[in-house]
Amino acid sequence: MNSTDIVNNIASEACISLFHDYTLSLERADISGEDGSRELVYCAVIGFSSEQMRGTLLLATSSEPLGRTAPVANSSLREWIAELANQLLGRIKSRLAERGVLLAISTPVVLRGSHLRPLTTQQVTPLTFVCDGGCVCVWVDSVLAPELDLNHVQTDCQVMGEGEAMLF
Repeated sequence: MNSTDIVNNIASEACISLFHDYTLSLERADISGEDGSRELVYCAVIGFSSEQMRGTLLLATSSEPLGRTAPVANSSLREWIAELANQLLGRIKSRLAERGVLLAISTPVVLRGSHLRPLTTQQVTPLTFVCDGGCVCVWVDSVLAPELDLNHVQTDCQVMGEGEAMLF
């Protein structure tokens, strides 16, 4: 499997797991860009970089998944999607660290609008998910070093799990 496919698989698993932790079941869907972006009203963009790769992650959703997963009723959906994007990229970062890639992450930027349809610098297909009453899309637009091989997981890598904290 090539490294781009591995990154997309990691992102897909991380997205499903993240929303599951907020009691929302997502299923992968094969929706064309036009159909899949029709409902999108919020998106968060967050950059990442390392010696082996750099790029952006974009998380876009319809209103339903945000409202159903927000931990506080009537909370700001703008702040919540930024937090979800941060957590999603954090999960991806942990899985890439197991493969020897140490990412630095920027602060998320949020966009709101109707019929959002992100364009990227390459032909990047969104990872599209559906839930009852809504959809979630994830784009991972990255540039990978030609020598990067993500097929090997390092057994000696100790990465904190989701929800764990380190106090010092």
